[in-house]
Amino acid sequence: MCTVSWLRQKDGYLLLCNRDERHTRKPASGPRIGALREVSFVAPVDEDQGGSWIGVNQFGLTLCLLNRYGDWTPQPDKTYTSRGLLLTNLLDCSDGAALQQKISAQTLEHFQPFTLAALALQEPAMLFEWTGSDFNIERDAESHMPLISSSLREPKIAQTRKELFSRMVADAGSVDAILLREFHGSHFPERGPLSVCMHRDDAATVSLSVIKVKLEAIEFTYYPNSPCLHTVAETVVIKRQRVI
Repeated sequence: MCTVSWLRQKDGYLLLCNRDERHTRKPASGPRIGALREVSFVAPVDEDQGGSWIGVNQFGLTLCLLNRYGDWTPQPDKTYTSRGLLLTNLLDCSDGAALQQKISAQTLEHFQPFTLAALALQEPAMLFEWTGSDFNIERDAESHMPLISSSLREPKIAQTRKELFSRMVADAGSVDAILLREFHGSHFPERGPLSVCMHRDDAATVSLSVIKVKLEAIEFTYYPNSPCLHTVAETVVIKRQRVI
């Protein structure tokens, strides 16, 4: 489960992602530099399955994976491939067109439903949505920000968080980095399942990822705890390579 927001800037973009997980899952490892078919990337590691929910590559392409929940029911006798492994297998794509081609070639029936968000420097945000039966592509998803998913089948969660974001933007008059950070640490309407910084008896927001993509460099800062807590951040920086 995630809450994802972003801000287009003059020389790049800023993206924030809260990860919500059950307490029974292993703590993730912080961001590390990897390589896929000679393309460098930075991503944290899900220690349960080995994949990731977020990553950025040397071209400045950021991918965020949000689980989808709804009326879909998994087949009880089928073993599904971790969705996080799909994300890490896509981190060699140079741009939205390459990503679309590669994900469209996947056998998506092997995965449970998901929404994959993709941000690049000179392209609109894209959403790739697999419902378990249908695959849809949104080629300009800027207006969908913030993106929200939750394992609780309550539309009130997304509604409450989106209404909070709209109210914060209306009060501030614009979106900036400070507003996004406050949004991701918010306990509105109270510290609980509806708040962006989520807290339940069985689950909580377990990390905040902050990705800054500039023309020359990419910075991934990872806070390994709830955004409302003071934790020591891990930061990894790599040089950005222009798409040829």
